[in-house]
Amino acid sequence: MLQSLRVFCLVAQHGSFTQAALAAGLTRPAVSRHIQVLESHFGVRLFTRTTRRVALTPAGQRLLEHANRVLAAYRELEAALAALRGEGRRVLVIGASTVPGERLLPRYLAALRQWAPDLEVQVRVANTETVLRWVRDGAVDLGLVGVGVDDPLLAARPIAEDEVVLVRPPEMPLPPALEVRELRQLPLILREPGSATRQTVLAALARVGLTPEDLRVVAELGSPEAIKAAVRSGVGCAFFSRWSLAPGELPVVRLIGVDLRRSISACWRRDRPLPEGAVVLLARLGAAAEGRGGEQPPRPSGPEVLGV
Repeated sequence: MLQSLRVFCLVAQHGSFTQAALAAGLTRPAVSRHIQVLESHFGVRLFTRTTRRVALTPAGQRLLEHANRVLAAYRELEAALAALRGEGRRVLVIGASTVPGERLLPRYLAALRQWAPDLEVQVRVANTETVLRWVRDGAVDLGLVGVGVDDPLLAARPIAEDEVVLVRPPEMPLPPALEVRELRQLPLILREPGSATRQTVLAALARVGLTPEDLRVVAELGSPEAIKAAVRSGVGCAFFSRWSLAPGELPVVRLIGVDLRRSISACWRRDRPLPEGAVVLLARLGAAAEGRGGEQPPRPSGPEVLGV
C-alpha cells in the first residue's frame, strides 16, 4: 500500500501517468495498477482522465493530503530506526515551485553533493500552494517558493529576488510600454490558481485598483511551457518570471505604474529541526543573496526582447 501511495503522489504531482512512471522507474501499466489498487481499496475514483492530462477528483485531493502525511511519517520512522542501527542513510527532500525548482535550485545541487556525496536529494516540483502544503504536512524538509511566506507554523527566509514581466505574441502590435490600466484591453493567459506568479500579479494589480473582473482572461493553464506555446500562437499575453524566459524567447512589454518584483523564499516547519543538508543549502543560498543583493536572474536584453 505504501508503494501505491508513493505512485499516487507522483501521478498527482506530474498530472500524467507516463511522467509518473518515468519518475518512479516503472512502466505505465504498473502505475495504472497501483492507482487501481487504491481506487478499489477506498471505493472512490481518484483521478479524472483526459487524452492529455489527469486531474485529482475531490476524493483524490483528500487522499493526497493524507498520503503526504503518511509518507512523511514513514520516512521519519525509517530515519529513526536507521539511526538506532547506526546506519543514518541521509535523505533531503525539497519541494519547490516552478521558478526556484527549475532555475535556481539546480545550480546549488552540485555544491551540495560535493559537501555530502552520500546525501540523497529528492526534489519535488509543483505550484506554490502545493509546496506550502507539503511543508506544513511534513512531506518535504524544505520548501522553495516564489512568494513571501506568512504562516505561523513555518519559518521562512528570502533567498533571491525576481521580477514578473508581461510578454506578448510576436505578431501582436503593441508599444514597448503600456500603462497598467491598458491591461483591461488585452487578452490574457493566466497560470492556474495556486501559482505564485498568478498570486504576485493579482496582488500587484489589486494595489493599483484592478481586480480579476477587470481583466480579459481568455485561458488559464497549469504549465509555463503550455502558456508560452499559447502566446506564440497568438492566443494572448501572459506573465512570466524573468528567470523562465531565455533571451529573445518572447517580446516583453514594460508595464508602467505597477511593481511586479517579488521574493523567492525558503521555508520549513518551525517545530522540526532542519536536516544538516538543508542547513548547508540555506547557508549557500543566503551567502549568494547577501553577496549580490539577492540571487539575480539572467536578464534578457536586446531590442527584440524589450519589444522595441
